[in-house]
Amino acid sequence: MDIIKKFVVFELNNVMGSERHKALELVEFKGFVSNSFDTEEDAIEALVKDKKTFEGYLIIRQIYID
Repeated sequence: MDIIKKFVVFELNNVMGSERHKALELVEFKGFVSNSFDTEEDAIEALVKDKKTFEGYLIIRQIYID
């Protein structure tokens, strides 16, 4: 059994202007950068390089079991 751990970045957005209700949207990076990172630090570095510094983000671990 193979277990692969990756980190994915989501952006927190308000739903229909509501401060109480949030939605998660997958972040798209410029160029050929995939939103699948080996470490949280790699994900943070990609956000900084892409100048995505003024939003609320969540970095979530995804686990693939094969």
